Amino acid sequence: MACRKIRRLLENNAQITVISPEAEDEIQNWSRENKIIWKRETYSKDLLEGFFCVFCATDSRDVNRQAAMDARSAGILVNVASEPELCDFTVPGVVNQGRLQFTVSSEGASPAFTRLLRQDMEKRYHHGFGEMAEFIEELRQQLICEKNGAKAATSRQRQNIWRQALTPEIIELIYNQDLDRAKDEIRNAINCAGS
Repeated sequence: MACRKIRRLLENNAQITVISPEAEDEIQNWSRENKIIWKRETYSKDLLEGFFCVFCATDSRDVNRQAAMDARSAGILVNVASEPELCDFTVPGVVNQGRLQFTVSSEGASPAFTRLLRQDMEKRYHHGFGEMAEFIEELRQQLICEKNGAKAATSRQRQNIWRQALTPEIIELIYNQDLDRAKDEIRNAINCAGS
């Protein structure tokens, strides 16, 4: 659990300190690569000084509870994934596909169910969805900008064009990884709309 949280925090350029006398190989590697700080110590309250938030992710319920209470009394935000009642905030499961981001959260009620749903979303919303988002953004910019003397579509015109172009059938094509056909269908719908 700690590795999964650290991985996500690293993706968002967080400064991370791990406090634990032992750590998984991945945590040790991040420490060697200077991506994180690893304090090879047993938890104690004085080690919390200067932190903005604390993720309690040990195998010990007692240590997690003590760290959560210590952090809260010091005004530090707390997340204890296994005990939502101790959390000041929860972290949703996230799937990134290019410019698209899907999130799922049980507000701490069931981290295992959230993880299962996130894994399902990763399969369901494959890389093709991110590729289509990029393609649609390119078309959107073309509709917004004047080209070769052609007047740009108005906001209302663009709204109507996208309503015609982006249909449930397009989603099915993307699900089935038929991106070329989905792109052709979108281009045709835009052309038929007179733009």
